[in-house]
Amino acid sequence: MPSRSQRSSQERAARSSAVRHVADSPLLRGSLVVMHRKCGKPGCHCEEGEKHASLYLAVRVRNKRTMIYIPQQLEETVRQWIQNGQRVDELLDFVSQQCVEQLLEQKQQARGQSPPASGRRQRQRKDRNS
Repeated sequence: MPSRSQRSSQERAARSSAVRHVADSPLLRGSLVVMHRKCGKPGCHCEEGEKHASLYLAVRVRNKRTMIYIPQQLEETVRQWIQNGQRVDELLDFVSQQCVEQLLEQKQQARGQSPPASGRRQRQRKDRNS
C-alpha cells in the first residue's frame, strides 16, 4: 500500500473529503419515493379518485428494506442527507478505482512485466490471457 505522499493529489483529496463528509455531515444511504394512497376517511376525495401523495424514505434497516414517512417539514433536510450520502459513495468509488489500478500495476510488476499501457481494453485483454 503506497504511503499518503505516493498517492495522486486527486486520490488524497477524495479520501480527505470522504472522511470529512462522514465525520462532519449527517448522511443517509437511501432514496425518496412519492407514494399515492387512500387515507381511509369516509367521504374523502381519495376514495373516488385522486389519492394523497406522501413522501417516504426507502432505506435498509438491519438488512431489511423499509419505508419511512417523511413529513413536509423534514423534506429538505432528508434530501441534503441523501445528497451527502451520495457524495461519499462517489468519493469511495473514485478511491476504489484508484486501488484497482494500483492492484493491476502491482500484479504486472509481480509477474516481472512492465506496467500496462493505459486504456481499459488493453488491461482487460492482458487479464484474460492470465
